[in-house]
Amino acid sequence: MDLSGLAQPPSVSLTATSEGPGVVDLEIAVDGLELVPVNPPQQHHVGQGHVHITVDGASVAMISDPRYRLTGLSSGSHVIAAVLSSNDHRDYVVNGKPVAAEVTLTVEVGAGMVVDHRFDVDLVGGEVVGGPPRLKVAVGDLVEVAIHSDTIEEVHLHIYDMSVAVHPGSRAILRLAATIPGVFEAELHGSGLRVFELQVS
Repeated sequence: MDLSGLAQPPSVSLTATSEGPGVVDLEIAVDGLELVPVNPPQQHHVGQGHVHITVDGASVAMISDPRYRLTGLSSGSHVIAAVLSSNDHRDYVVNGKPVAAEVTLTVEVGAGMVVDHRFDVDLVGGEVVGGPPRLKVAVGDLVEVAIHSDTIEEVHLHIYDMSVAVHPGSRAILRLAATIPGVFEAELHGSGLRVFELQVS
């Protein structure tokens, strides 16, 4: 969504602080834009929006709060970005560039701090290829779910209360520590379609 015609377009700044193995705390400051909750989904309104958080180009969260904690990051250098988005998940753009802030941070992870399970889920035409899978993990596991879609979607994992925007041509990543036992559904916000089930036992 092009904001180049505004005399004072919104802006965003980002501070990232390492808080332990694989953990980074983010502080986001937004000027000129009212941040509104992602859930429930909102229609576009001028002057409103939220923030998409990406790690190394992959979308990992959509937030309306000034603070967010990233967990489960691997060792090495990561590019973390905060991108301003409209309520309906379109990036705000000025002069052809997204309204965003990014930092590069080196993350140190202890010897046992690695992702235990990686899963891939593909969406084509708003449907899950092969049907919604059940992803089985153990309590305490670090889990990464990569979601690919040929349409713009929003995936929400219940109870863990994590949401991620999915865009064609890129992958969205849900990273989490499986700390709550049970079976939890991830759904598309618009249609309510079940994308996958996470079984933690």
